[in-house]
Amino acid sequence: MILATGSRVRLRTIGVRDLKAATAHKFTLSITEPMTDPAYARRVLDQTGFWKPEAGACAIESLGDGEAGRLIGTLQFYGAGPGIHGLEIGYILHSEDDRGKGYASDALRLFSDLLFAEHPECHRLQLIIETWNDASARLAENCGYASEGILRKAGYSSPDQPSDCFIYSRVRD
Repeated sequence: MILATGSRVRLRTIGVRDLKAATAHKFTLSITEPMTDPAYARRVLDQTGFWKPEAGACAIESLGDGEAGRLIGTLQFYGAGPGIHGLEIGYILHSEDDRGKGYASDALRLFSDLLFAEHPECHRLQLIIETWNDASARLAENCGYASEGILRKAGYSSPDQPSDCFIYSRVRD
């Protein structure tokens, strides 16, 4: 099912055809658990469609000439934490070759608008971005997210040595 269409990408629900590419990346289907086993991912897809009111994932599909319909990444959302009236978003473009072409900014804008529309109780959306990831920080700012500070030792790249992270938010009003 199509969720939103922009100038460069379309957001749609995850399908069986996406599982091989998506499970090649640890947290592309679920930010709360690494989902790299295609058989397990298929069971989750069959049970939930990777979309529940409190958390979900969707496919980012390119609209470019000659490549329309190609899975280029995913977006995920989940509760931002107890006491926070909002949702947190994660995103990934699977290939380095697709980065810097405006796909992620188009997808993040579409997804942010979709989440605010589908969740009237949500007052904020937030992104947690490791401080070394300059491209992602620029993306957040270009999509209307404001930097709120640094979360020390909150990164997820290395459980043994978590990195510092920026926290960005976009609020409803």
